Amino acid sequence: MDKARINQILQANKSKSFVDRILNKDRYPTLDLGNGNYATHMMAWTKVDKKYHVFPTVLWDGKKLTQYDPKEAYGYVKKSNNFISFDTPEEAADFSKNYKLIWEK
Repeated sequence: MDKARINQILQANKSKSFVDRILNKDRYPTLDLGNGNYATHMMAWTKVDKKYHVFPTVLWDGKKLTQYDPKEAYGYVKKSNNFISFDTPEEAADFSKNYKLIWEK
């Protein structure tokens, strides 16, 4: 998946809070993971019926970021529709690994 396709997907889903954090990452804090590593999202994906949902495992509650295991994170995001649906597992996996291309100059 190239940067243009990723941008198209993000723009189509910009009303979702985690997408806003991707598109406007400088407006949000980062989560200290230790050892000099930081995160803003960390994505996972899961199959739901005949779709594949990509979602963040680092969630923003309006005050701070918290990292969850994928199952727990999905429990939160499915309630708020804070995920992006794809038709194939390949698309979901590709987007979840490459969404940060949007930040490259």
